[in-house]
Amino acid sequence: MAVIDISPYSGDHCESTALLNMLRNHDIELSEPLIFGLGQGLSFLYWHSKQMPNPFLAGRVKPDHLMRNVADALSLQLGAQETSSPAKAEATLVKALDEGQVVGLKLDRYHLDYARENHHFAAHYVACIGYEDDRFVVVETRSLGVQSTSRESMARARSAKGPMSSRNLSVRVDPGGYDESLLAKACQTSILATAQEFLSPPITNMGFKGIAKAGSLMRGWHDRLDRPVEAMGIVGTSMEEGGTGGGLFRTLWAQFLEEAHELTGIEAYDALAVEYRRIAKRWTDVANLLRDADDAGARRALDEAASIVDALAADERAAMTRLEEASR
Repeated sequence: MAVIDISPYSGDHCESTALLNMLRNHDIELSEPLIFGLGQGLSFLYWHSKQMPNPFLAGRVKPDHLMRNVADALSLQLGAQETSSPAKAEATLVKALDEGQVVGLKLDRYHLDYARENHHFAAHYVACIGYEDDRFVVVETRSLGVQSTSRESMARARSAKGPMSSRNLSVRVDPGGYDESLLAKACQTSILATAQEFLSPPITNMGFKGIAKAGSLMRGWHDRLDRPVEAMGIVGTSMEEGGTGGGLFRTLWAQFLEEAHELTGIEAYDALAVEYRRIAKRWTDVANLLRDADDAGARRALDEAASIVDALAADERAAMTRLEEASR
């Protein structure tokens, strides 16, 4: 089979990149920031369980939810399939590709032939656009672009277990009731839902409360973590380079708000896009402080980073409050 011709797009974030290519397969052209925003993509989570060697700071909604939220916002139909059988998973994928369908796959990239990571993450997404001989062709994020990988490595990656994993999950999209004229209203509704979730999080580790908690706990990392400087580097690199688009996803959100302003004419969105670009820069400052620290300067870097995070909790709460008010 030849590779499906869709002019593959490699973006910043894996789930939005996969969905963008699936939509492009149906001649629906949306930007990655628009998909991220319609997916209510912006969030915050601080997590550090006893089983985790390092804290985890997430700036996005849970895996799988972004695609579902976009589908709800745009009246798309998502066909999600899971199976515990690698053979059945491959047969389902090949059948969809033979029908000309770009397929979103959730997997652990660690197992793929081209992987550079030395860590596992079972909630990564790619768009599969075809197969050639015994290799599958996929669209990755910007640093990797279009890649191919063997059937064996694909089977291992798709059936990998771990936090946030699924059983050989594949996703297809049907444009269904998509109506471009409803984009403006969908933006407004998605911004309102994102703001409300951020301002009233279900647990104190999330939303603006989670940011405040992260700032408080960060100051103690040096004493609580086994290898604090190594952990700081891992956290900082993840925040800035882990498919976030920079600034812990806040840059993508700012770009979305700019598009939402153009679509809706709501002036507050334009002003808050400027504010979120400033906020994104401050998150980048935090990431750089963490990953540039050495043994001698680790405590000082943590204190400085925590002070910025403290301020960001208040800044993001204020920005989301304004977005909630503007979107009602």
